[in-house]
Amino acid sequence: MNTKLSDVFGDVRTSYDNASALKYENRFFSMLISGLLPLGAAANFTVSYFIIRYPFRETIVNSAVLCFFAVVFLFVQKTVGSESAKKIIYVSVFSLLLLVIATSYYHLIGPAVWGIIFIMGFFAMVYSSPEMTVAYGVSSLIANSYLWAEHIPYEIDGHYYLSMTIILLISMIGMRSIFKLLKKRQMLIDRQYRDLQRSENKLWTTLISVGDGVVATDKDGIIEFMNPVAENLTGWSSAEAVGQPFEWVFRIINEHTRIIMESPVHVVLRTLKKYELANHSILVSKDGTERPIEDTAAPIYDENGLLGGVVLVLRDFSEKREKGRQIEYLSYHDQLTGLYNRRFVDQESAALDNEVFYPLTVMYADVNGLKIINDAFGHDQGNHLLVKFADILTDSLPKEQIISRIGGDEFLVLMPNTSAAEAHELMDLIREKTESEEVMNINMSVSFGSATKYDDSDTLQEVMRQAENIMYSKKILMNSSKRGATIRTISHVLNVKNQREEMHSRRVSAISVQIAKAYGLDEERVNEIKVAGELHDIGKIAIDDAILNKTGKLTMQERDQIRSHPEIAYRLLNTSGEYYRIAEAIYQHHERWDGTGYPNGIAGKEIHWIARVIAVADAFDAMCSDRPYRSALRMEDAAREIIENAGTQFDPEIARVFVHDILKLEIS
Repeated sequence: MNTKLSDVFGDVRTSYDNASALKYENRFFSMLISGLLPLGAAANFTVSYFIIRYPFRETIVNSAVLCFFAVVFLFVQKTVGSESAKKIIYVSVFSLLLLVIATSYYHLIGPAVWGIIFIMGFFAMVYSSPEMTVAYGVSSLIANSYLWAEHIPYEIDGHYYLSMTIILLISMIGMRSIFKLLKKRQMLIDRQYRDLQRSENKLWTTLISVGDGVVATDKDGIIEFMNPVAENLTGWSSAEAVGQPFEWVFRIINEHTRIIMESPVHVVLRTLKKYELANHSILVSKDGTERPIEDTAAPIYDENGLLGGVVLVLRDFSEKREKGRQIEYLSYHDQLTGLYNRRFVDQESAALDNEVFYPLTVMYADVNGLKIINDAFGHDQGNHLLVKFADILTDSLPKEQIISRIGGDEFLVLMPNTSAAEAHELMDLIREKTESEEVMNINMSVSFGSATKYDDSDTLQEVMRQAENIMYSKKILMNSSKRGATIRTISHVLNVKNQREEMHSRRVSAISVQIAKAYGLDEERVNEIKVAGELHDIGKIAIDDAILNKTGKLTMQERDQIRSHPEIAYRLLNTSGEYYRIAEAIYQHHERWDGTGYPNGIAGKEIHWIARVIAVADAFDAMCSDRPYRSALRMEDAAREIIENAGTQFDPEIARVFVHDILKLEIS
């Protein structure tokens, strides 16, 4: 940065130097041209009077003529704006006067004629004017030819005129070439000046509009430039800051110690090296606002390699630091509960495995029934359950203990300087608080396991493994007794939420029991079918009531949600030892005898027998009950539908037994 930016500042400085050089160069040529005639007059007087002893009167007249033409030149130069007009005036007036003088008054002002001829040649060279060059050559040839032919009396031999003309022509050609080179150089300087001016404007625009603050100081640390971003950061306007010492405007302190830090500009001036501010640097603005900043300062060198000052680039670090903190937080915390995650625990466990923290207790906790809550009520309720338990842990445990969520329903607590007895007291407190909480009318339940490290005889990993095994063994025992109760609670919640579904499930259960008894099944099997009938629609707990009670035609998405309830029921029941035997039957109760049902499209006797029974009972009760989208059918009409769909939708044998043996209807 120090090289490129210093080069740019150097280019800008060079552009100003070139501009000044060009200005003075133009002024020099103007003065030179304007002064040639008076100088020619002075030279003419000196040579004529003092060297060749020309008469005083003629000498004065010659010099006066030259001065007169100098005045004419200055007048034309200042009043005529067009370069072409100037050329025409110079060519016509001077050529005409030259001829008049040369032919009429040469005996009085001969030397002045040669001065005028010389000046005209000089003008031709300066303006690179072909017109003036031709006029000069023609006029001088005419004048000298005339003088030579007429033998105008003069002390100098006539060959003088010819030789003088040749010398002047040769001089003119040489000087014209020189002035062409000078003109090209001037054009090059003009072009470079315009390019540098564009570069300067571009640099200025960039420095003004760049998103970072930019400040430039001289070699004494005095501010020379400050862009708008730096103005906003410091609260100082550029007009106020320019000319002030850097440390007056930029007050930088350490975030933690609050000590004023050394000016980065002074560091660069002292070390002559690039310098970056340390972390935790705070810029205190004029109104006292504090902002974390990051900053780079670098020396500026001129074209001779000498230190010219310092450029400093700074930016507000607040947003970047906040994002960094967020990233760091997310890398060490669980996004749902805000507790620490496994990564953090893995790092901290190594630091805590020290005798300073013995006894070190490890506590595992697993929230029971999370899967059932997710399946029955959705993941939002499952997440609510986890957040509730995380809050209980946070409120119940001391702040120095490290609480983390390490899995879906698993939590781990590292408890330094905590004995096994103290840990059990805390677990009892947490268990008591947990069991008093409900999610969707279901009491929360948690399985705990803990182990304590008192010395270095066991590794911390072994202690953690012991605590985890204890927790899992308790979870297995608790699940076998809790899951059945949870399912009954879910069924109760569904019935409370939708009484029509409750009455429907009871009637389906009663019809299924009648069919089972008609087949002569034992009491255990009959009771199994009774429970299956009661729970066959438990999967509807996860379906929105608006869809269940909709009177109009269901959309494709809504129909898919309705068709998902057998699968939800299966996931709920399959995890319970009490209900897993009927889970498969409930999963298949919407399959059809011809294989066009759902969810798997199986057919015939591949379908569980209880599922085939429930299919008949469910359809019959649905037809005989009022629904939001239609009125109830008469029993005879519903029975006729059962018989007509036997062999396609229903098991033909079960349909016949139900209609003929239970309903006692002779429908064929």
